[in-house]
This record gives sequence, C-alpha cells and structure tokens, in this order.
Amino acid sequence: MESGFDPAVKAALKGRGYNVVPGTGGFGGYQAIMWDATHRVYWGASEMRKDGEALGY
Repeated sequence: MESGFDPAVKAALKGRGYNVVPGTGGFGGYQAIMWDATHRVYWGASEMRKDGEALGY
C-alpha cells in the first residue's frame, strides 16, 4: 500500500481480509469499467496521477 493513506483506510482493508503491506517503489496506474447490474449502468474510473481515461459507448 502506498504511503500517505489515512491509517483508518489500512485498518478497514485489513478488516475486510486484505493482506496490507507497505509499498516499496513506484505505483501502477489503472483504468476501470464496472457494470452495475442493479441500476443497469456502467461506471468508469481512471488513475488521476497518470494519463488516461475510462470511456465506453
């Protein structure tokens, strides 16, 4: 996990069963699209620290 996150975030992730370890080095970027079947809509997101965008049509 990257430094700079509130300790409560780390605790919440651990509480959900994630193995949270300190990050060493750089980070990766992401773009993601998620289908919300309940509302029948797609949600998109992109890492704001890198070039990129989530698009769909």
